[in-house]
Amino acid sequence: MANPLASSSNSSGNKAPYQVFINHRGPDTKLSIAAHLHNRLHDLGLQVFLDKEEMEKGDFFTSQIAAAIRDASVHIAIFSPRYAESEWCLNELLLMLESMQSGRSTIIPIFCGVNPADLRWTLGKDGVYAKALTDLEQKKTTDSQTHQKKPRYDPDIIEKWRNALSNVSNIDGFDLEGAYNG
Repeated sequence: MANPLASSSNSSGNKAPYQVFINHRGPDTKLSIAAHLHNRLHDLGLQVFLDKEEMEKGDFFTSQIAAAIRDASVHIAIFSPRYAESEWCLNELLLMLESMQSGRSTIIPIFCGVNPADLRWTLGKDGVYAKALTDLEQKKTTDSQTHQKKPRYDPDIIEKWRNALSNVSNIDGFDLEGAYNG
């Protein structure tokens, strides 16, 4: 399965480019650290993308998200215990890493209720991210033509997600132990 965000383009085109993109798992941090960061950075005059705060009616959200990631020179990735359960978070992380590796941006990791080591322990069932990725690996879907069960996610994308998490774990970030509200 290809990254659904990778080939999208911005359909609105009427907003100034975003300077900061906040990557987070909504149920974990949207009302706490993500909202506080968004509001503070916005108050400082920066164009900040925080999904539903910035989404425009009638636009495809995948294209809005991909365009915001491409535009932003700073990506803030907020890692919470359930972050790796979200294919959206993981796909955004792939785009952020691609942008960073091409020299267009930087990633600032924030660890809320997890340690950088949790991002490296992604195999097996031990560790928060290992369990989440194993669960994604085991998800099945029904093939529309054969009506047979097949893996929902291509093994290559699971491996890319694992590598992306591991790569980001080596970037110096902020540890907000105790700030997690999940």
